[in-house]
Amino acid sequence: MKPFAHLASASLVALAGALFATPIHAQDAAQAPASATDAAPDAGAPGDSVADIGPIVVTAAASGKSARLSSISVSQINQDAVIAFTPRSQAEVLRTIPGLNVQDTAGPGGNSNIGVRGIPVSTGGSEYVGLQEDGLPVTLFGDIMFGNNDYWVRFDNNVDRVEAVRGGSASTFSSQAPGAVINYVSKTGEHDGGQIGVSQAINYRETRVDFDYGGHLSDSVRFHVGGYAIDGNGPTHLPYKAQSGYQIKGNITKELADGKGYIRLNFKRLDDKEPTFTSMPSLVTVDGNKVTGFSTFDGVNARRYASSGLYNQTFRVLDADGQLRTVPMEGIHPVVTSVGGEFHYEFSRAFTVTDKARWTAMRGTFANQWTGEATTGSVAGDGTLRYATGPNQGEIYGGRFVSNGAQAYVTMRDVGSFVNDLTLNGKFELGNTAKINAHAGWFHMRQTIDMDWRINNMTQTLDSSGNPVPLDLFDAAGNQLGAMGVNGLNTQWGACCGGRSYAVTYTNDALYGQLEGQIGRLNLDASVRYDTVKAGGVAYANEQVANVTLSDALGSASVPAYNTSATPANVLNYAKGYVSWSFGALYEVSPSTSVFVRVSRGGRFNADRLLYNNANFTADGKLTAGGSHLSLNYVTQQELGIKQRGGLLGGRYHAEVTLYRAQVKESNYDFTAPSRGENPFIDAIYHSYGVEASGGVAAGRFSLDGYVVYTHSRNAGTGATPVAMPDWTWLASPSYDAGIAAFGLSASGQSNFQIAGGYRVRGSTFLNGYVKVRPLDGLEVSFNVNNLLNTLGYRANNGSLTVAPGSAGLAANQAILDNSAMLGRTMTASVRYRF
Repeated sequence: MKPFAHLASASLVALAGALFATPIHAQDAAQAPASATDAAPDAGAPGDSVADIGPIVVTAAASGKSARLSSISVSQINQDAVIAFTPRSQAEVLRTIPGLNVQDTAGPGGNSNIGVRGIPVSTGGSEYVGLQEDGLPVTLFGDIMFGNNDYWVRFDNNVDRVEAVRGGSASTFSSQAPGAVINYVSKTGEHDGGQIGVSQAINYRETRVDFDYGGHLSDSVRFHVGGYAIDGNGPTHLPYKAQSGYQIKGNITKELADGKGYIRLNFKRLDDKEPTFTSMPSLVTVDGNKVTGFSTFDGVNARRYASSGLYNQTFRVLDADGQLRTVPMEGIHPVVTSVGGEFHYEFSRAFTVTDKARWTAMRGTFANQWTGEATTGSVAGDGTLRYATGPNQGEIYGGRFVSNGAQAYVTMRDVGSFVNDLTLNGKFELGNTAKINAHAGWFHMRQTIDMDWRINNMTQTLDSSGNPVPLDLFDAAGNQLGAMGVNGLNTQWGACCGGRSYAVTYTNDALYGQLEGQIGRLNLDASVRYDTVKAGGVAYANEQVANVTLSDALGSASVPAYNTSATPANVLNYAKGYVSWSFGALYEVSPSTSVFVRVSRGGRFNADRLLYNNANFTADGKLTAGGSHLSLNYVTQQELGIKQRGGLLGGRYHAEVTLYRAQVKESNYDFTAPSRGENPFIDAIYHSYGVEASGGVAAGRFSLDGYVVYTHSRNAGTGATPVAMPDWTWLASPSYDAGIAAFGLSASGQSNFQIAGGYRVRGSTFLNGYVKVRPLDGLEVSFNVNNLLNTLGYRANNGSLTVAPGSAGLAANQAILDNSAMLGRTMTASVRYRF
C-alpha cells in the first residue's frame, strides 16, 4: 500500500490542476467556448441526465457509453482543440493526451517513442501503445524497426476527434497495445459543409493547403472527403525541398432502412516526404549528475540544427547486389494506399453485428544522417580531415568537433497489412433497473515486414557553417581513407546491422469477449482476450566482404564493407498464444459524479526486434526456451478514478482524477547494444504508479483546459529510473473567444528526466500561442506561434553526453549533450473558409 500513500500526497498537487483538462473545447465564431464533451447528449446510456453529455466512446470499448459512464481512463480531443495547440508533428498531437510519455525524436515524419504511465520504451517506437484509424490498427506492432506506427498516420481536417484509452480495456479490445490505444476517428458526413485553408510559414519555407467537405447525397447516403498538400524546406531551414506530399481520405455511408444500421466504404492515399531530426546537440553544464545550462557551441544552435544540408542531400549506398547506388536524403517518406469498409446491422433490439475490414499497401523509405558528436582529434588521430566538397574543398578542417555517425537508407519494401474485426453484441433486460450486455469478437490481422537496411559510417563538419560538409580522412602518410565522408559501407553499429534484409509476416488472431452488467447506478464488466501470433519468413544478416573503392574530388579510398549474406540468419516458423483480461466497475454517485475501479493484464508480442538473435530460434524456425521468454511481455495495471462535471461560477466544468499502478515484465533484444559494448538482452521488471488529473472550465467566452500528471517509475531489480521518464508532465491551455476574434496560449512541459549514464537533464516548459480574426461569416485568419519564447530545451528523450567535460577546450564542467531539442520559434499564418 505504500505506493498509494505516495499517490495520495501527489494527488493533492495534481488536484490543484484538475481543472486543466485534455484540451477538448470546440469553438465556433458565433458561440461561447464549450467543452467538446458538452457537444451532444448521450444516446441511451444508463443514468442519462443533462449533466451526462458527450460523444460515445468508440475506442477499445463496447460502444454505447460516454466517457463519464465508462470505467476506463479515456480522453476525447476534438479537431479544433488540436489545431489550437498548433502541433508541428504527430507527436505534438499526442502530447495533448495526459499520461502519455511522448518522446518526439524525429520531427513531422514520425519515428517518435511513445510510452504510457511509466512503462519504459526500451528499444524505441511505441512498444505498448497502439495507433488506430477508425478502430483498426495502423500497424500490428507499434515498434517495427524503421517503421513505427506514427510513420503512417497524419492529422488533418478529416479527423473528427482523437480518442485515447489508457490502460483498462486496451488489454482486451485491442492486440499488441496493453498500455494505451489512440484512435483517429474520421468525420463521416453527418453535417453538410466543409472548409478550405491555406497555411504559410513566416520564418521558414512551408506552404500547406487543407480541405474537407461532407454531407448528404440523399436521405440515406452521406459522404466525407478531405486531405492536404504540403511543400517546403522544413523548420530547420534546409537548403533543398525537404517537404513534399499529400494525403486524401474519404468515405461514403449508406444508412439501412428503419435505422437498422449502415454500410460504409472508405479509402486513403498518403504520399508524404518529411525531414527527420534525430539529434540536435547543445553545450551543457554538468554538476555531478545534473545537466543544465543549455547553450550553443561553435555556432551550432540546437533549435534549428540539421544534420543534412546542401552537401549531403544525396549519398551512396552499397546494394545487396554489390552495386553502388546514389540515394536521396529524403527523411521519412511513407506511401500508403488503403481501402476498407464497415458494416453495422441491428437484427433486433437485443442483437447487433459490426464488422470492420481494411486492406493496406504500405511502403516507404527512411533516410537520415545521425549526428555522432566527437572531438576532431579522436577521429583524425595522427592524420587529417579535409573538406570533401564545398568552397573549402581539399582544405584541412580546423573545427574542434565533428559528426561521426550513422548514415542510413532503409527501404521499407512492404509493410502492408490486412485486418478484420468482427463483433457481436447482445443486450438483455432483467428488469427496470438491471441489464446485461454481452460482447464477443474475432480479430484477424496479417502484417508484412519486408525491409532492406543500408547503414554507412560517415564523418562531417560540426560547426557554424549551417550546411554540414562531408570530411575525408587521410592518414599520417597522406593516404585517403574515406570519400564524401564515408569511411565504411554498411559498417555502422559494428558487424550486426549495416546490410540487413528480411521478409517476414506475422498473423494475429484473437478471440475476445465481454460481459457487462448494469444494476441501477452500478456498472460491472469483465473481458478476456486470447491472442495467437504466427510468424513466418526469412531474415538475412550482413557479413564482411572485400573493401570497396569510393571516389570523390579528392581522390579514391578503399573502405571496409559489409553486405547481405546469401545464407539466412534465421527462418521463422512458430506460433505463440497468450491470455489478456480486464475487470472494471463504475458507480454513478450522482448525475454529475461517477467513480470507477479497474484491474487488467495485457500481453504484448515482440516481433521483428528478435530476428537477429540466433539463440531465439531453432534451425527449423521454432522458438527456443529463451526465445519464448523474450517473445512476450505482460503489462498489469490497477486504476481508481473519479469523474465529475457540473456548474462553476456561472460556467461549466469537468474533471477527472485517476490513481494508477502499472507493472511490466520487459524482455527484449536491443540489436545496437553490442556496438556500444552493452548486453543486448533486456530482461527486467518495472513498477510505476502515479496520478493523472485533467479537467476544464468554460465560463462565458473564456475557457481553460489542461492536465497534470505525476509518474513514479523504477526498475524493480536495480531501483533505477528509466531513461526519458520525467516525474511530472503538464499542459495548460487558456483561451478567450470574443466572436469576431479569439486568442489562446498553451504551456506544456515536464520535470527533469534521466539519460544514459545516470545523468539528470533539466526539464523545460514551452509556450505556444494563436490569434484568430473572423472578419466575415465563415472566414477566419489566424496567426500561430510555436515555442513562443524561443526556448532552448529538450523534451524527455533518451540522450547521452557524447563529448566528455574538459575535452577539446571545454571547461571542466562542460560537455556536449546529444538529444532531440525542441525546434526554435516557428510562426505560421493561415486563412480558412468554412462553408
